[in-house]
Formats: sequence, structure tokens, C-alpha cells
Amino acid sequence: MPKNKLQKFERVRHLPNVILAEETTAPSLQAFPWNQPRYAGMQRVLELGCGKGEHSLAFAAASPQKLCVGVDYKSHRMCVGAEMALARGLGNVHFLRTRVERIRAFFPSHSIDEIWLTFPDPLWKNRKSMQRLTAGPFLDDYANLLVPGGSVHLKTDSRRFFQFSCESVQRRGGRVTAMSENLYDGGPDSPDPSEAVSAYERAALTRGAAICYLEFTLNSRHPDPSY
Repeated sequence: MPKNKLQKFERVRHLPNVILAEETTAPSLQAFPWNQPRYAGMQRVLELGCGKGEHSLAFAAASPQKLCVGVDYKSHRMCVGAEMALARGLGNVHFLRTRVERIRAFFPSHSIDEIWLTFPDPLWKNRKSMQRLTAGPFLDDYANLLVPGGSVHLKTDSRRFFQFSCESVQRRGGRVTAMSENLYDGGPDSPDPSEAVSAYERAALTRGAAICYLEFTLNSRHPDPSY
């Protein structure tokens, strides 16, 4: 393992804005800072698969009334964003090391206003289709976490994954509220691209990739029990 990764693994363990969740431990919701009274009344935003947390940092800086939590399993990447948040004095952003499959264990039901999926791995091997972050089981988790009317946002440079996600949302009875097959084409459904742009996104744009964007809402229960 590269030396700088080992250094980050050690540093991240001591950062006050990072929670390293052990998979063998059953967490208590009250133990996590985002569930404490000091954040009561704040809108909550999750970035799942956050990497270095570039979107979480941008959201927290732009909206002090929002509490942002970046979630990833690779703590050496998370270390970069967490240290940057401390350096910038951003007290409304935290980071959680855990697998997305366990996300319900860390947040109360119907407590999240927005969920962001920023360039998740498309996982194109067929045996991994249910591990894609817009597959049915994950959509069920998001529906459980979101407040009524809360939304999920997806950014991807994979057209196939974008199509898979659209179909998955439709099968679950979700409602697409904004869509763009090229985020930077200036179309009517395109959000402001200057809000948050990660290093990965810049690299994709440099090689000429189109950035797809999807925003959708989910019913708390799927209308088809066989789904």
C-alpha cells in the first residue's frame, strides 16, 4: 500500500468530523453527531460514495442551513475532504465510513431531505446488478430515509448506468422531476453546473464525456409488493 495512503488511514482515525463505523458493531443512532440536538431543524443531505467529498463540501459552504454527510468506505479518500472541511471551518459537514448497504442503521427514517449519488460505479457484471446504487434494494433504503417529497440526485458519465437508473426508478413507481443526458448543454432541466464539480467530473469532461443527471422522488412504499 502506498505510504501516503497509510498516512491518511492513520490521520483519519483522529479527525473529529469523521465516524469510522465497524461492521460488527450495532450502532446507536444517538451516538452520531448528525442526530444530536445542535443540528435540530437543519435540512440533511447525504452524499453516498462521496470519495473526497467535493460535493458535500460545496453544499455545506453554499448552504450553512444544511447539514451534509459524506458516506464512503474508502477512508483514505474521505480523509482529504474531512481535513479540508476542518481547514475551511465548515461545521455543518461530517463524514461516515461505512458501506451504503448499511446506511439505514445510521439515520432515522424520514430524516433526510436530499440524497446525492455522485458518479457511482456502474458495476456492469451481471452478477453485480443488485449492487448498483440505483437498484431496487437501494431505492427502498432511500425511500425509507427521505422525508416526504425528498429527492435523490444522480450524476454519472455512464449512459448505460443512467438508462438502468431511469428504468429502475420507473419500475419502483418513482417520479422523475428533472433529467438531462448532458448536464452542460444548457437545457431546461439542467441544474446549475457550477454548484459542485468534482475532480472526477472535470476529468470526464476533459475526455469529452457527457454528464448525465437525474432527479427523482420515491414513494415510501412500492405499490407492487412483488417488486
